[in-house]
Amino acid sequence: LVRSRGLGDVYKRQIMDKFRAVWEKIDAVLFQLLRHVCAVILGALVAVVFYIFFGRYVMHNSPMWGEPFSLLCLVWLSLLGSVLVVRKNEHLAVTMFDEKLGKTGVFVTDILSAVCVVGFSIFLIVYGIKLAQSGASNNMAGINVPYAFMYSALPVTGVLNIFAVLGHWVMGRKEKK
Repeated sequence: LVRSRGLGDVYKRQIMDKFRAVWEKIDAVLFQLLRHVCAVILGALVAVVFYIFFGRYVMHNSPMWGEPFSLLCLVWLSLLGSVLVVRKNEHLAVTMFDEKLGKTGVFVTDILSAVCVVGFSIFLIVYGIKLAQSGASNNMAGINVPYAFMYSALPVTGVLNIFAVLGHWVMGRKEKK
């Protein structure tokens, strides 16, 4: 049997369309969940910091667990929030040369940006896992949670960043430029 070139291209397009549809559903659920997790962490952070302030300056008795817990929330919120920024392509970027570079130049800088984010994400994964392993035997004072839990925010962020960058290329989504 001899297939025409056009028919193979149709099959490839159909497969890619199905893949893109599945990817979009996973992407939507994952990042909606991430937004809710960030909102919960932010709410907990605000409540705990207010409680620390109230305890320290009004009741003259600050809770021992307050500062380590707020540190834990701040680390996770900062790193997970950065994933949402990468996903929407709202991270800091130098765009003053975009008009002079033309479409090809902008495409090349987009590739370079994606490579940098993926490279940094791989760094977060590799060294975040090492840091979490080294912190597994030490607990945070006041909340008795291993430091590994706080450090695990690094590899989680790395994996989610890679997923976000891949989403830009799979779905052709460039939300902000």
